[in-house]
Amino acid sequence: FSIFWASRRTLSLNLSQDNSLFMYLDLSISLSCFFNAVIYLNFMLKLYVMRHAKSSWDHPNLEDHERPLSKRGKKNAKKICEFFVKKKYKFDYILLSSSKRTKKTLKILLKKIEKPKKIISSKKLYLSSEDKIIDIIKKTPKKFKSVLLINHEPAVRNLVRSLTKNHNNNHFKLLNYKFPTSAFAKIYFDFNEWNKLDGNGLIKEFMRPKDLQDSKE
Repeated sequence: FSIFWASRRTLSLNLSQDNSLFMYLDLSISLSCFFNAVIYLNFMLKLYVMRHAKSSWDHPNLEDHERPLSKRGKKNAKKICEFFVKKKYKFDYILLSSSKRTKKTLKILLKKIEKPKKIISSKKLYLSSEDKIIDIIKKTPKKFKSVLLINHEPAVRNLVRSLTKNHNNNHFKLLNYKFPTSAFAKIYFDFNEWNKLDGNGLIKEFMRPKDLQDSKE
């Protein structure tokens, strides 16, 4: 009888040790996966492609380059700004067209988002083709991992088409149908140098002002 209980106690201890070992291995694997994911995300480049907020047509004699934002445009830009803040999106580097409406859009964003390390406003980005924009993005220094581009249609939509490959997802279908003012697309690239920019990016998000209104965010 005593031998039976001794054997049972030994078996119990062995099982307990085995369970501890399995728990340790499981925790080790989980932590390893977590840290690998963190390293991988830090390695990836992120490009946010945003269309400027809605502009005003109240002054028909103004040149297109000088048109300001409308009331609706300001309201929608603020909604996107609040979404950026809520999601804790940070941009190292911001590229934008030299037009008044893109600059005013950025001004609204800068009231709440974390200030980027560098901002470049260029006339070369004003009503430019997606190919020229890609050439400009490729010159982004390697140290900047998260870039926000604020630009115009049809360049923003064509740019996302050119830089991505997952065209079967809902994000792409929505933006390909219409890329509204103040909307933005988030694209991930599986490399760490902008000069490698190609058509293998992945669309991870497409957000429109009306999506935020519907979800009350």
